[in-house]
Amino acid sequence: MTAKDRRIQIKEKCEETGGLYAQLVTPINDMLLALDADISEETTQQILENLELFQKGEKYLPDCHLDESNHFLEDGVSALKSGDLGNGALQIFGAGLNFASFAAKATGVKNINAHEMLEKRFSELLSIKKDM
Repeated sequence: MTAKDRRIQIKEKCEETGGLYAQLVTPINDMLLALDADISEETTQQILENLELFQKGEKYLPDCHLDESNHFLEDGVSALKSGDLGNGALQIFGAGLNFASFAAKATGVKNINAHEMLEKRFSELLSIKKDM
């Protein structure tokens, strides 16, 4: 299955589930679909699951953002290591946006330390140059 096919799956799931989370995912997914941006099967499955669980009221929106941030960060690091700089940059950008959304919505509601979590992510990104 291609990245385009996976993004179409996400688009269809957004249309099927509707709601706030789908409204957040749809425009970004549409932009990335138009750009033929890569997305892994694992990330696709996580987004599809999050859309379903959020719609059922079984998952908190910030947790959806954190899941996506984690997946995009992993995908971005992998893309950068393989030399796919454009998709790597997009994935890392997506990881940051999703993490910021998570932190903004979860701080004060959940017991999290966003700075500690950011430090871990920064360290992971800086380790890329050591592995290449």
